[in-house]
Amino acid sequence: MLGVGWTEMLVIGVVALIVIGPKELPALMQKLGRFAGTVRRMGADFQRELNKTTGLDEVRNLRTAITQPLKETTDAIRREFNTVTPSGTVQPSGALKPADPKAESVVGEIHKAAGMPGPAEPVKTGPVKAAVTPKYQPAPAAPVATTELPAPAAVAPAPEKPKPARAPRKPKPVESPAPIEAIAPEKPKRTRKPAAKKA
Repeated sequence: MLGVGWTEMLVIGVVALIVIGPKELPALMQKLGRFAGTVRRMGADFQRELNKTTGLDEVRNLRTAITQPLKETTDAIRREFNTVTPSGTVQPSGALKPADPKAESVVGEIHKAAGMPGPAEPVKTGPVKAAVTPKYQPAPAAPVATTELPAPAAVAPAPEKPKPARAPRKPKPVESPAPIEAIAPEKPKRTRKPAAKKA
């Protein structure tokens, strides 16, 4: 509890007994216990509400709903294919044995028992022979012939027609449905009445 061992608790208890006195110590310990219980309850309520809002309870329930049947199935398979000897060691029960004594796996028998097609057999090949690489002679290098292309004929660019300048736009008159004074009337200023004097 907060890194305080039994010896430290004993020292704290003796000091409390001396400082507080034997008469008031039980009442103080009772109040301290009630306070600790209240703090624990508040912490548990906070944790419960936090789990509700974050959905941790639903996640835990979903995880249990998924893993529980899987655990039960795994245990049933282990009980089916393994037996416990009187000495306590686990040995295969022999319910499935490989048909071929040289085979190390019972996968083929499991596939047959389940009515599934058997696993594909690995391709057996003989010893790998080194590849023979034929020796080729490189082609003789010939000089590269280049020819010069004739220069392109100079084409004169077409003269551009100047664009006419745009006429400036005329501003549109703003039509107002009412005069400005009618839109935002001024509010009359409030004046305070002088306070009545007490006699």
